[in-house]
Amino acid sequence: MRAYPRPALVAKLLRERNVARFMVAPSGFGKSTLALEYAETVFAFDHVFWIDCASPCFLRDLDARGIVDGLVEVDDQSFLAVFEDVPPLDSLRAELFGAVLDDLLDRGCEVLITCTPAADVFADQIDRMLVGAGDLLLSDEEVDFARLPSDIAETPAHDVARCSRVAALAWGESVSPAFLELAASEELPADVMAALFALLCLGSGSLSDARRIVRIDDEVAELLERSYVYVGVDRVRGTFCAAPFGVPQIAQAFSDRLANLGASAHEDAGAFVLRLAEALMDAGRCARACEVMRCLASAHVRCTWLASQSRRLRDAACLLNARTLYASLDSRQLDAQQHLEEAVRCALLGENVAGCLAARRALACGADPAQQAVAQLVQLSGSAGEAAAACASAIRELGDGPFPQLNAMACVVDPAFNEDILPAQAWLLAFEGAELAEGALLCAAKLLDDAGGSEGLLAVQLAERVAAAVARDVSRAFAATGSLTLAQALAACSFSRVLERGCLDMPGLDPRCAMSANKLERALSMQRMECERARARKLRSRASFENTHPDAFRKVAWGTAMPATPAPPRLTVNLFGRLEVKVGDVAVESGHLSRQKVRSLLALLVLNRGRDVSRDRLAAQLWPESSASCRRKNFYATWSQLRSALSTPEGDCPYLLRHQNGVCIEARLLASDVLELEEVCRALLFNRPGRGGWGHLFARVEDSFADELLPGDDGCDVIDGLREDCKNRLVDALVAASGKLLDSGDPREGLWFARAALSRDDSREDVYVALMRAQIASLQRTAALQTYFACRRYLADDLGIDPSAETMRLYRSIIEVEERV
Repeated sequence: MRAYPRPALVAKLLRERNVARFMVAPSGFGKSTLALEYAETVFAFDHVFWIDCASPCFLRDLDARGIVDGLVEVDDQSFLAVFEDVPPLDSLRAELFGAVLDDLLDRGCEVLITCTPAADVFADQIDRMLVGAGDLLLSDEEVDFARLPSDIAETPAHDVARCSRVAALAWGESVSPAFLELAASEELPADVMAALFALLCLGSGSLSDARRIVRIDDEVAELLERSYVYVGVDRVRGTFCAAPFGVPQIAQAFSDRLANLGASAHEDAGAFVLRLAEALMDAGRCARACEVMRCLASAHVRCTWLASQSRRLRDAACLLNARTLYASLDSRQLDAQQHLEEAVRCALLGENVAGCLAARRALACGADPAQQAVAQLVQLSGSAGEAAAACASAIRELGDGPFPQLNAMACVVDPAFNEDILPAQAWLLAFEGAELAEGALLCAAKLLDDAGGSEGLLAVQLAERVAAAVARDVSRAFAATGSLTLAQALAACSFSRVLERGCLDMPGLDPRCAMSANKLERALSMQRMECERARARKLRSRASFENTHPDAFRKVAWGTAMPATPAPPRLTVNLFGRLEVKVGDVAVESGHLSRQKVRSLLALLVLNRGRDVSRDRLAAQLWPESSASCRRKNFYATWSQLRSALSTPEGDCPYLLRHQNGVCIEARLLASDVLELEEVCRALLFNRPGRGGWGHLFARVEDSFADELLPGDDGCDVIDGLREDCKNRLVDALVAASGKLLDSGDPREGLWFARAALSRDDSREDVYVALMRAQIASLQRTAALQTYFACRRYLADDLGIDPSAETMRLYRSIIEVEERV
């Protein structure tokens, strides 16, 4: 995580230098970084002692009463003593440590102490300054330090939740598991730790719901609200909303303590996790409930819970997560019903192969006749040819005895099952006038989707009767419960579509009912698209493996070799300097990218590096002054032009992906100088120069980034902001590299990097300072003086300010050398 300056907090610490200043917050809030910045700003790291209190040596020296004498013996002047990570102290040691602080303050020294809330034994002390967790939260300006202009435009700083303003969360590249591991390692009371864990798992909700799982009295709630801000407790509203931690990260951090956490709630770990999952299910967060069970529960508890909740998960359209939970179990330990539930989930997702496999497992486990009927229907829906004929024969043998209306459903699933009757007629004979169960609703959805098709499978008079039965059943269910199951939602959406197509003239559903149905269908559609992407990835991986691992046995075993699917050619997009776009080795004609909006859209997608971006957000960035409808029209026209420009010789465009509400560029097929910039900056900022220096990196900087990002495309505020951001990041890296090269004894190469930084940005004082340092180290004092005067002129004429203390120090060092000579 990169550290950013926090001058407001440094100024606060400077207000009361004659008292002990305590920074009390959990790990990750920036306590040590703030103490480091204070030591640098106020003391320039001179006369500073940094005591690591997490070391056993601290307690040894504290017990021996030798801390003050040891510090004074080394430095008899006033100094700064930083006591980092003070552990919990008993009453005797707390008294000894208080004496140490008083002795240092009486000698005119300054004292900074950092600790966690559990270790703050001086909470009742009056004569101290406290910088708590709330004080260490980032301000709006600080939140934006590490964010791209596009992220700022999408979520302004004032909309960032309080729980996400922790330094480690906002300034880190991602929510690191190390943050949660440090939280889990704190020496907190058992009830506080259990409450913290439960709130992290639940994510959000009401405190009253959380209190049904763990004990959260007013004192615990006050502590969590005041110090553990990342769980987002709000006692006034009685709610909580934690930072977006993933369940796998929580499990990784707390798994070793799960048994103790359950014991604090007076139950074993399995029962504790079950209660968490049940609370999430009641809140409608089924996907997270599945994740909690998969990551935290034992195999036996997972198996039992999935068996009891499969129907509920399916009704809520939570299929993919339920499949992941099923895959985590040993299939040999599951019964026929659990395999059958998996088969139905696969059928709804369009996973025919997996559905047939699960159905066969159910049949192999001794399924009863009713279960056999459902398993054969699933196989019939996902099979063809001889396999479908075998399933149809098995269904005829079962008849309608074990499963009422089985033959009617088979007619709908496969019209060839009984060619003597139309599928709609079979459905009406079986279900008209009765309460529609799940299977009947799913069959009705298929019939209505086929209504008005080119084959004319459903006559208008039959369609009206099916639609009327669906509308009656769905409306009745929504009026009774205020919600719909997945089967009811699919039937309702099919009913609405058949009305939209003009096939039937009937009243529509209640708008709230239709909205509820559309929500569930969208959830299912997103999961189906994810399954399609997974299948495509699997096919590409398999084809790639076969191309690189020829195997004659595999070809014989499979009869014929599967034709290899060639990987799409790589897309190369270079944005620095003149725009260069290649599909494979063929350059895209400039005429296809002649419109500025097409180039800007491509640049925005590349700069987001494969992340989904909202279509509405892109449209607002590219056409900020247009109305919403005009933005959408312009976006789709520009998107179409960009797809045409990036099409392969076969006519498809695998590089641009469009999802439910967002678009992105396929990162795995992309090569760009934007990615190269990230790599170069990361190397210059975080690596150390080797024996040969960084000449190769300097050459890459000069060759690839001599010009700015899309220098000719002005007028788009977003592109202008991203151009400035890329320039600042490169200049930051060049300045850092110059300093590292000077420290490693290579001033000449450091001089190259400093000059390169100044040539890109002559409005930053730190760049002038880096160049002066390199020139002084290279014995170019005259050039250093000229750099100083150029800096001073810019600061005075353009900004109306004086040079900083560091700039003046370098200038005086040159003058003093001249005077001595």
